[in-house]
Amino acid sequence: MSTKIKGADGKVYKQVSENQESQHSRTAEMILGIMGGVFGIIAGVFSFLMGGFDSAINNTSSSSLFGLGFGCVIASIVAIILVCMINKNRIVMGWLIIVCGILNIVFVSAFGILSGALIIIAGILALIRK
Repeated sequence: MSTKIKGADGKVYKQVSENQESQHSRTAEMILGIMGGVFGIIAGVFSFLMGGFDSAINNTSSSSLFGLGFGCVIASIVAIILVCMINKNRIVMGWLIIVCGILNIVFVSAFGILSGALIIIAGILALIRK
């Protein structure tokens, strides 16, 4: 979009924005990424609970579910942060968001499918929408 500006010399100039890409709305990516991140945090907390139940039932001191749930929560928080910064550099952020979505699925498998899918879709939208 351009606007007309009158210069000091009396001539009319057309002002064109430098970065046309920053004017595009990234609302869909942000909504999907934040929803996926929230569901990922819920899946990670659920994995914490399952790890606690596993420790109590099997009478062990630690469980791998706790560590994987913690990884899922961290990946989800990073995904939310990256989605909020998506207007800085959409290509790099898109790839990093996709990696966070894959990590969600890898860390908590069945619990992370919904969150991972939403985050991956947000990353793909960031890559393909110009």
